[in-house]
Amino acid sequence: MIEIAAVGALLAPALPYLLKSAEHAASQAASAIGEQTWKYAQRLWDKLAPRLGERPGAREAAEDVAADPADEDARQVLAYQLRKLLERDEGLAAQVETIMAEAAQHVEIRVTGDRNVTMNEAFLKDTKIVTGDGNTLGGG
Repeated sequence: MIEIAAVGALLAPALPYLLKSAEHAASQAASAIGEQTWKYAQRLWDKLAPRLGERPGAREAAEDVAADPADEDARQVLAYQLRKLLERDEGLAAQVETIMAEAAQHVEIRVTGDRNVTMNEAFLKDTKIVTGDGNTLGGG
C-alpha cells in the first residue's frame, strides 16, 4: 500500500525544480535537496506528470506546492489528488510503489538545526531515541 503523504513529501521539495525544464534547474535541485532525493523525485515525476497534467486540479495542486513546498494545506491538496489518481490506475500505483520502496532505502535526509531526530522507518524496531545534552545509553 502506498503512503500518499510520503509520495507528496518526496515530491514537495523537488517540485519547484521539476516544473522547470532547464538543465540548470536539475543541478540546483541536486545540490538543494540531495542527489538521491532528486533522482527518485524525478522518477516519480516522470510517471505522475503526464497523468497529473490530464487533471487541471491535480496540476494546479502541484504548482501550488512548487510555489511553496512548506505549505501544508497545498501539500494535503496534492496528496488528495495523488490518492485519487493512484486509486484509479492500479498500474501506475504499482510503479509508484516500486519507486517509493527503492527511495526508502536510498534517499538522503538533510537536517539542520539543533537536536533534530530523523530516521528511516525500517530502523524503528527496538530503537531508542534520546535527545539533549550529556545523555548516556547502556547498562550501568
